[in-house]
Parts: sequence; C-alpha cells; structure tokens
Amino acid sequence: MLPSGAPSIPSGSPMRRSWRPTRWVPVAGVGLIILIGVTTSFLVRRTHEQAVPAPNIQADKSGVVLAEGAPQWDFVKLAVAEEGPGLSPLPVPGRVGFDEKRTANIGSPLSGRVEHISVGLGDVVKSGDKLFSVRSRDFAELDKEEATTREAVRVKRRLRDRAKELFQLNAVSEKEVLAAEAELREAELSMKAAQAKQRSLSVAAGGDNLFWVMAPRPGTIVSLDVYASQEITPDRAGPVIRISDMDEVLILAEMLEIDAMDVKVGSQALIRTRDGIERTGTVQFISTVVDPQRQTAGVRIKATNADMALKPNSFVEVTFQLDENVRRVRVDQDAVVSDGSRSTIFVLEDSNRLQKQEVQPGRRRDGLVELRTGLASGARYVAKGALLLLNQVDLAD
Repeated sequence: MLPSGAPSIPSGSPMRRSWRPTRWVPVAGVGLIILIGVTTSFLVRRTHEQAVPAPNIQADKSGVVLAEGAPQWDFVKLAVAEEGPGLSPLPVPGRVGFDEKRTANIGSPLSGRVEHISVGLGDVVKSGDKLFSVRSRDFAELDKEEATTREAVRVKRRLRDRAKELFQLNAVSEKEVLAAEAELREAELSMKAAQAKQRSLSVAAGGDNLFWVMAPRPGTIVSLDVYASQEITPDRAGPVIRISDMDEVLILAEMLEIDAMDVKVGSQALIRTRDGIERTGTVQFISTVVDPQRQTAGVRIKATNADMALKPNSFVEVTFQLDENVRRVRVDQDAVVSDGSRSTIFVLEDSNRLQKQEVQPGRRRDGLVELRTGLASGARYVAKGALLLLNQVDLAD
C-alpha cells in the first residue's frame, strides 16, 4: 500500500515498480545525539581530573617535599643528631724502635782489622765491658807517643832534681834550676795530652798494636754489624754496634692525617704485641709533614719496657686515644650520602620539607659517622632513606 497522501501511479508504469519508501531521521534527533555525546565526554573528563590526587613527592635541587601520609614516609626514618666524644681512630701498625737519647752508636776510633768479637745481638752489657778488638798501626803510634812522652817526663824530672842538688852546692845558678823545672812541666803536659788522646778513644790496650773497644754505657746490643777480619775505619757510614737501654723504647707509627688532627703530644696510646701483651704509651712527637702518597703523618710513642716485652724491630698494633675535649656530632652512617664530590645529609625543616645540606664527615665506627661541620646537635635528620631522597633530587629539573 502507498502511504497516505502519496500520488497514484498507474499500475503499468515503471515508476510504480521501482518505488520504495525512504527511511529518514528527523534533524532534531541528530542534534540531540551530538549534544548527549559532547556532554558525556565533558563529564567523563571532569570526573577524571577530579579523581587524580596531588603528587606524594616533589623534589628540586635543594631538597624534597613529602606529602603527609605519602607512602615514601615508610622508607624514611628520622633521628635527632647528638653530640659525643670523637670516635677513636682505627688501630695502626707500629714498629718498636730505640730511644736515641738512651742509645750509643759505637764504631772504631782508629782504622784497623777486627780481631775478635766478644758480644752477640741481644746480649746485655755493662759500662766498660769489652766489645771487640782491633789490630791497628795507628794505635801503635799512639802507644808509642804515650810511652815516649812518659820517658821524657822521667828524664826531665831527673835533670830537675840534679839541678836542685847542684844549686844547693852553689854549683849552678838558680836560673838553671828554673829552666829544668820548665822543661819538666812541658814534658808532663805532652804526656798528659798523649794519655788523654788515648783515653778519648774509649779503648783499652790489648797487646802489640791491639786495642779493645769498650762499652760506653750499659744496655742491650740491638745492632751488630761487624765480623772477624773485617777492615774498619772511623768514617764508616753506620755504627759497628748499637747499645740501647731497653727499659724505655719508642714505637714508630703512621696515622691518617684526619686522625692526626685530633691526637696531641702527651695523648695516650694503647700498644698491643702479636702475643696479646698490652702496654700504655705516651705520644712524644707528631710530624707536621704529611706523606703525599699515603696521606699519613709519622708519630713516635714512648713506652716503658722493663719486662722486655717490646722487642726491638718487632711489629705492634697501636690504638690512639683522643683528647677528652674532642667532641663531635654523630649520625647514622646511612644518613650521609655523596652526590659526587660532596657529602650531604637531609634535614627536616618543617613537617614535610627535607632539605639537602652539605657536611664534612670524619671517622666512621660501629654504624656511626662523626661530622666535623654542617650539622648542629639537636637537629632532626633523615637517618634511613637518604639515598632514596638523593635520587629524587638528581631526577629533578
């Protein structure tokens, strides 16, 4: 059937065979659909914008802000910086040496050949003990000089006595007596000079052209560099024998420059031998020159050694005790992080702001770090999680 109002078409007409009803949508309906779509899109976008929360963490180059209740707080631990005694330096190796003030370096006063050695390394000697003998032509000359002057004194004395006897008999004048006495005094002076020269050698005659070198002081033979038949001279580079009083010794050690800054002359040091013997010593000297390669300073410690537990040239362990006035701010070792050339720490400025702050760390011991500068006692700092915060700072534009 045709729709109402449609024109009539003859039944045989071609138009009647091809006509079909047209499907259409009112214009007002299309506009409504578009409006609904736009409105829906706006509402969805607005709802999405309202659902996105503010960021939990905000970072810049100087620090980090963590929102209250942010999950990052679970990885951050705050602590309060406290001041305490400086952390003790780590033990350093040391070597037992000799106190030069209690040590005698002995050589041969004259050139010659060593004949006999009567002591060995480690022997204890008394002052005046024989150490080694030397056969020397120079000693024969000294011996001859002393004998010649002694004989001259004997002759001059006889001549003086004879002159006195003749003067009493009025056979000679008083002038001749005075001349004889003057010659005697000159001979005596020459003899005393020859004897003093021989005594200054600290040797004792031992026979034909032979002398013994004597110990100038009591002590222990700590160095022996001589053998029989050795040719020696007074100008040799090192001593033949060294004798040292081992009741007190010096410990020679090297300590890091940063540790040497807190150790003073007069400070105490604990000395431990390899077999566990402990001894307290006193710092006598700290070098003002730092080794450029090792960044260490030389230190000398004086220690008593009546029991000879500290053996010469042996190695010991030395622990230095700091001056009691040295005080440092201490923090957890995880609190100090490095951003390259500087060490930093994060300090709580308010309830949310963690400020990056440069510090100068010192020694590290038992999970703690002492700070020389950069943080005051009582400040709240990030004890755990500082590395996480540093990473956020590094990522900040």
